[in-house]
Amino acid sequence: MERWVRLPKDSGPERRASVRFPLTLSVRYSVSHRRAPVEMGSGQLIDLSSSGLRLAAQGPLEPGLKLDVAIDWPVLLDGRVQLQLMVTGTVVWSSGTEIALRIQRHDFRTRSVRLKAASPQESDGPGLAAVKAVNSDTVGNGGSSKQ
Repeated sequence: MERWVRLPKDSGPERRASVRFPLTLSVRYSVSHRRAPVEMGSGQLIDLSSSGLRLAAQGPLEPGLKLDVAIDWPVLLDGRVQLQLMVTGTVVWSSGTEIALRIQRHDFRTRSVRLKAASPQESDGPGLAAVKAVNSDTVGNGGSSKQ
């Protein structure tokens, strides 16, 4: 059965290339100049898309600045490994401490594996040598490690 849907009238030009999703996550950023960090800060992510993000920074940041942003991702890899979304981009606008960043590069990285202390009854098992370390080489390739 064919259905017709009436779309709302265009309320104005949409300048964003991608749909943004509201996310409230902690971020850390560094302002880079010629690949050297010149300023560091932290803030709160407001929304995110495949081509940009908006965040509340510690202080004002001028358009044109290059930022490296680390976002603490809310989902664990394999249910146990913390991830960070690393984003590099350029500030395209700012209003007070709120900024918008055009994403130029992104990458997921793993964070340190947290080991839970074993009880005395469990300590007869394999030692730390048996714990498989997960590094950034395993993210995105099905868990196989590059040796």
